[in-house]
Amino acid sequence: MFNIKLIVTTTSNPFIFIWKWSVPYKNRNRDTDIQYAKIWKFGVDKQSLRENILSCFPDIQLDTMSLDEEYIRRLVLKRFLHQNHIKDNKEQQHAEIDSDLPNKAKAGEMMQLAPEETWECIPEGLRNTLASLNAIHIEEKLNILKARAYHTPHGRASLSRALNSIRKVFQIWRLGFANAVSRTERVGVNIFFVFLAFCAVYPDIAAGFLGERSYNQRSIGGRVVTLFQLFFLWMYPYHPFLLLFTWSLERLLGAFVGNTVYALAAVIPSLRLVHSEVWFRTMMLVLSLSWQIGVQFAITVRDYTLRLLVRRQMRLHRQNTTSQEGINWAEADKEIAWELLSLEDFITIGSQSIDGDLTWDQVPIKVRIERYVKFTSTYRLGRPADQLISLLKDDMEAILAVYEDYRLSSKQIREPESDKSFAEPRFPKLLLVCIAVAVFTYVCYSFWPQPFTFNTIVAYSTVVIIKQMILAFKRYQTVKSALRLFTNMVSINILGMLLVSTPVTADPKVLQNNVNMVLLTLAMVFSTLFLAELIAPLLLLVIEYIILSCGVWYTAR
Repeated sequence: MFNIKLIVTTTSNPFIFIWKWSVPYKNRNRDTDIQYAKIWKFGVDKQSLRENILSCFPDIQLDTMSLDEEYIRRLVLKRFLHQNHIKDNKEQQHAEIDSDLPNKAKAGEMMQLAPEETWECIPEGLRNTLASLNAIHIEEKLNILKARAYHTPHGRASLSRALNSIRKVFQIWRLGFANAVSRTERVGVNIFFVFLAFCAVYPDIAAGFLGERSYNQRSIGGRVVTLFQLFFLWMYPYHPFLLLFTWSLERLLGAFVGNTVYALAAVIPSLRLVHSEVWFRTMMLVLSLSWQIGVQFAITVRDYTLRLLVRRQMRLHRQNTTSQEGINWAEADKEIAWELLSLEDFITIGSQSIDGDLTWDQVPIKVRIERYVKFTSTYRLGRPADQLISLLKDDMEAILAVYEDYRLSSKQIREPESDKSFAEPRFPKLLLVCIAVAVFTYVCYSFWPQPFTFNTIVAYSTVVIIKQMILAFKRYQTVKSALRLFTNMVSINILGMLLVSTPVTADPKVLQNNVNMVLLTLAMVFSTLFLAELIAPLLLLVIEYIILSCGVWYTAR
């Protein structure tokens, strides 16, 4: 169930409560963003690695100790986890009544199934070192896997593309944006910032010339939010072009074609005369929808198309290649299945194995990815940092998708009896999809008489629902990411439904009065800035409690 702590705060001051749920506060950068970026510098220097280990294990002889990551993890497992078990056993023997013992046992069991870098009993320096070593070895392991002979052309290309993206993000964190990104990209990013700021303003000016007051009343608050988010993205020290481009798809670029045509209609008299005609309205609806879907989902369509090609190529590759040509498919299938081993299964195998002396290059790539995902989930980061990590997770998921396609093309690899892979909760994300469908259905209906607004909303709503659905089925995308997407693309439209659609539906001429226009616009701006962030978690909470209540009632019958 959704965590109620996201909504209820400890403060009794309503002004502080409103401020903590405001757009500026929620979209701000956090101090932990810089701390998180510094983590990936640990372990790069062997001397600092030795010092971190020595601070945690002063009795260890560093000259004879291996600096291999898996050796350090086994050392941590023996020293910290076993000490905790001994401590818990002593407490259980000496305590007559201790209500916390079941919780302690459960916590210890969960700790044993979690990566070592998430254990709170370990010094922070060692946790960061393990996380950094894992990130380094993700890159090195991908280099090793990429060289395997069993890859198809598109499979190897997908791995190379994901590796380059992952390496770039970690290099930005390790070296800083200026040192890791080329001068050309840095100049392009600055120009793109200016372009996006312009895109956030000109549609409302065009709507003013065209006399579509409902568009301005609905969108001005959203434009203010967009400018706030753009400012915090600019202040975030690690903002590659891809991060800025991905963010702009949600907020600005999707509506660029429709907004530009209507901006031209505002200044060109001949276009202004026909902009309300049925044929022009239909043409703009098709054009806006095509552009929205094309620009938003070009990468997604490419990825899924490549997955189909990878499966087909792998089936043909297996049929046309024999062991005499250098590929032992039995061994290749074993490696593919091993690389898809989940973290929980890997830990279980390690605990049951007598000889668990694996080296870093023998650890499955899925284990390394799940280690990173679980470690990152322990940090509360700002929105820009969270979006950059979401892009990184997409690249990691693309790597696993290649190996999943390889597995599905083989008749020798059996399906796992139970999937113990880590995945973020899916139910809350699917609920947000259903809410988005209901909201946009009503909003599109209410704006039918106004062509500019209607065309924009139909294209926009189609894209939002598809994006929300895709994110819901992503394995490593968090509920927090779904809430952010919902807030950016749906919550403002819910407020628009209440403060724009409903008044316009009740009285189509309500905005012709200047006083009504000013008051409703101010109400929309205030609501967008201080209420939009609350909508998604509140809706989730209400719906989940309704479902829970219905389940309890049905059981009671």
